[in-house]
Formats: sequence, structure tokens, C-alpha cells
Amino acid sequence: MADKILKKEKLGALIESVTGKGGRFVAPTTDAHQVVFKKIKSADEVAGDYILARNSFKEFLFPQTEVVAEFTMGKDSVDMRGVEVHAPQTVVFGARPCEAASLAGMRALFTWDFVDEFYTKREENTVVVTVGCTKGDDACFCTTVNLSPESTEGADVYLREAGDSYTVKVISEKGKKFLEAHAAVFGEGKAKEDALFMPEKIKEVDLAKVSARLKDKGHYDDPVWAKLTRKCIGCGACTFVCPTCRCFDMVDEGTAFEGERRKNWDSCQYDTFTLHASGHNPREHQHQRWRNRFMCKFHFYPEKFSSKGCVGCGRCIRVCPVRLDITEVMVEFSK
Repeated sequence: MADKILKKEKLGALIESVTGKGGRFVAPTTDAHQVVFKKIKSADEVAGDYILARNSFKEFLFPQTEVVAEFTMGKDSVDMRGVEVHAPQTVVFGARPCEAASLAGMRALFTWDFVDEFYTKREENTVVVTVGCTKGDDACFCTTVNLSPESTEGADVYLREAGDSYTVKVISEKGKKFLEAHAAVFGEGKAKEDALFMPEKIKEVDLAKVSARLKDKGHYDDPVWAKLTRKCIGCGACTFVCPTCRCFDMVDEGTAFEGERRKNWDSCQYDTFTLHASGHNPREHQHQRWRNRFMCKFHFYPEKFSSKGCVGCGRCIRVCPVRLDITEVMVEFSK
């Protein structure tokens, strides 16, 4: 395939081409003075100067709340009816390479012992167009978890900014079909690419040592957990913005006669997350709950699914109200 470019002035035409075929176009846009992923209709809405959207685009594949069944109470029985998955053709534009890498772990979980079509159908109908980072901040640590602004994991199309254009690299078969479907928008040619922002790798972090230490169950009662995470207030902000966090709860809502079964985001940082009906809580202290999240990122996910539990996007660092930095724990467990 010849070298492809996308003129920035053609972005509006691409949006029209996608939405004109019945799809939705999701991109970073400014809302309430913050850059967030939202469904947009015009190129004027696309944020052009941002490091990372505040939210992850995972919410378009795994919504914060959704109905999975409906029920009606009868005199002697309950009528439970499944609902159809709403999975529109979607283009996610402007995702960063780090968060695109989270998709492998999400799919691994949602196809683990049961295929959750509420997730898989949406992902199958989504084209992820990443844009290499030309700016960053001190919260970015993708290189420390073996990713970079050049990574293409999870992407269907990878773009690099090049002045008034983007250079275009097709990564997947889905990406190839996307370019073919909107061929009139893309041109052929080359352009001088803008320099990428490459976060400095945290030299004190050794992921192999982190993994080895977490495999040793003796670390469970290590006082270092309480020391490092004592300021955590259990707000759950880190889990809600994280592209790889995927905990959810199932709740029946309605009346005594009819209602809905809903899948809602949950967080392992909440004190009720592991609370038993008896009143016992195996993770009653906040540092134990934070320990679980760290283990999920650097032990459970890599061991069980052979995928990344942390992609180094730094969202958890940016939104934490008490500035609890996950990389400081990574350094401690690398010793």
C-alpha cells in the first residue's frame, strides 16, 4: 500500500463520511475546561492541543451503566428477558498509543470463561485510530511498562502528526477496510513527521522484580503497603479513569412488579467492594484494597491473561486528590 496521509483540513470530511454511513465518531473534545472523549459531529469540536483525554474511551465499549435484562414479576414466576446489545459502528479518533494497548486485557477478561457480547460486539464494531504523542507531562510513564508513543498495540490505524497533516499507518485488517471505506478522504504522499514526546523511563523500576515479589504471598502483610498508601481516601477516581480497570456489579432496579438488571461500574477501592453479607470484610483497611489494585495491574493480569494491567498513561496520578503516585510503589517493589 502506498504511503497515505490525512490532511487536517480533511478531518471534517472524515467525520461526515463516518456519520453519513450511520456510524458515530468519538474524539477528544473540550468540555467544562477539560479534554474528554465524546461523540462529536464536526471537526471544530476536536481538541488539537492535549496530552491525554481525562476519561478513557473504554466507556464506549464498556459503558458505566447498561441494561442487560428486563424482568416482570408474576404471581408464581419471574419473566426474565435479555436485551439486544447496542453496538453501533464507531470510530475512536485521537486515542493515545498507551490506552489502545489496554484493549487486549479487556478482551481477555470479557472472553475468559464466558463471552460477554455486550463488550465484544462493541469492540468488533469499533475502529481505533491512535495519534502518536507530541507532548506529555511528568505523569506519563508508558516507556516504564514497555510501551511508547510509537506503540501500535490495540490500534487499527496509527497516525503521526506532520505539520498540517497526519501520516497514516494501517495496523489491522479492520484498519485497512476503514481506509477503503473512506478512501476519498485520504491522500497519497509523504510528510515530515513532528517529533514525538518520549517519556523518560523510570530507571529504578524493574518489572521482573515487581512480579517476583508479588508472586511471594509473604508480601501480603508487608507494612510497606500501609506506609506507601496511607493517604488513599478510597474515592475510586483512579479506577474510573483507568483504561484497564473493568470491575462491575450487577444490580436489579425497578419496582415490585417489573424492573431491569443493570451492569454498573464498580471499584475495588470502595470499602463495600468485598463486604460480605455477614459483615466480614477480608479487605477492611484501605491499604489492603490499594494492594489489590496494584496486584491486579502487575500480577493478576500479566499472569492470568498475559496482557498489560497497566499501560503507563498516568491518569490515576493526575486525578488522585491526594497525589498517590503508583510509580512510587513500583519503585519500592523493584528493590
